[in-house]
Amino acid sequence: MKLLMLIAILMLSLLFLSCANKTLEGVYIGNENAFYDQLIFKSNNKVEVVFMGATSEADYIVEADKVKITSAGQTQVLAISKSNCLDGGGFIGKYCKE
Repeated sequence: MKLLMLIAILMLSLLFLSCANKTLEGVYIGNENAFYDQLIFKSNNKVEVVFMGATSEADYIVEADKVKITSAGQTQVLAISKSNCLDGGGFIGKYCKE
């Protein structure tokens, strides 16, 4: 019975850890057709968005295989690829970690 209880506690702990809020870190550089110059992911779910040399701060969250960046009431959703790049599609473009 103790073994069963220990296994249940371990499984709940693993479930909790897997659901914990994920973060990104570092600089992601836009390809030649990207809308933004770069995305700089900081702590506390903040990202600096660099556009034409000007930097603004936005909030972000990671949900499954996507990152959602919200600034001024607008949210951009970028897919996180296996190659460690963020892909926002045609207009937003692709950003790979520096």
